[in-house]
Amino acid sequence: MKKAILFIASFAILIISLSAFTDKASAPVIGYKAPELVLQQDNQAMTLSSFKGKYVLLNFWTTSDADSRMKCNFYDDITSDKDNLSLISVNLDSSSALYREIVKRDGLNTESQFHMEGTQAAKIHEVYRLNKNLKSFLIDPTGRILAVNPDAQRLAAI
Repeated sequence: MKKAILFIASFAILIISLSAFTDKASAPVIGYKAPELVLQQDNQAMTLSSFKGKYVLLNFWTTSDADSRMKCNFYDDITSDKDNLSLISVNLDSSSALYREIVKRDGLNTESQFHMEGTQAAKIHEVYRLNKNLKSFLIDPTGRILAVNPDAQRLAAI
């Protein structure tokens, strides 16, 4: 009987101690690794991890959020002449036609622009915690988040 109780207690302690070591190394906050992101465009997949070794500015925007749209234009201008900083700008509108029109009217670089909608956009909202405010993340070459909504000075320092 003692052996059974000791075995059950040991098993419970083992389960509790192992569950305390869950991997929480990925979160959308400064100092943590940026959550993985997979973007589909023109039958071609692109992942955030494919940019390892480079600085990445990950920007989320919609046409209905004026602040995020202005940041998209601002970041597109700043990153256009930088070789060591790549821009990934993700539009989360429900209309791909509206997205294409805004990209054309604003003169945005189409190679750095991606459009996600439906369940893909919902997943991005969840993973990057984009509840009410859309954000931008500056990610270092190792995949860690250096800044949230970085300003021009921060980007010029790279």
